[in-house]
Amino acid sequence: VRAIWSIRRMKEHDILRMIMQNKLICPVSEPEAYKWLKDSEDNFNRISSHLQPFGVKLISMCDGDVFAGLNTVPSESDKKAISKQFHDIYNNIGPIIEMLTCLASADENNNALVMGDKLKQAELVLAANDNKHFESMLNQVSEITGATKKPNDQQVEALLERLRKHDIVILSNSAQKIYRVTGMISYISKIFEYITENLFDDFDEEEIELQQGLGL
Repeated sequence: VRAIWSIRRMKEHDILRMIMQNKLICPVSEPEAYKWLKDSEDNFNRISSHLQPFGVKLISMCDGDVFAGLNTVPSESDKKAISKQFHDIYNNIGPIIEMLTCLASADENNNALVMGDKLKQAELVLAANDNKHFESMLNQVSEITGATKKPNDQQVEALLERLRKHDIVILSNSAQKIYRVTGMISYISKIFEYITENLFDDFDEEEIELQQGLGL
């Protein structure tokens, strides 16, 4: 019994640390933590009670694909950080996602990236090599990562690594350079849609609730 209790406490501690560090929990990025929260209402409620004194609410979002912590008492500095994050998503993250989407679905009418998708670096590079328009777009977008004028393989890798830095993809196979898209993509898409519809208007309570501490 003590061993089970100890394991449970360790799991709770790990999940609390993730939430307090503004990490999103999904079945791709954190499968064990996601399953632990998804499969047990008691587990979800226990984590929620631990977070409450810190002004953080545990929520399920993106049709249950993602768990995140919501700051229920944002300060003025928090609101300014939200504004900066929205700008970063619109100017820096969005173009990278759009570019990789084009390369990943060159023969599939630009289907949007979704959680669980695999991105094989070699295939993305091949798509850029085979299409002069994509190659030109890749060079332009690579200004964000500072890889402009470098070979296509280095430009593509820089874009993937930028997304990995922000937990939008994980490197699932380092030898073959295969990445998997996390549940963060659903959150990013939701934010991006909101930005395009309400381009940098003054923030209101709905905007504060939408933002989950992406940390870009």
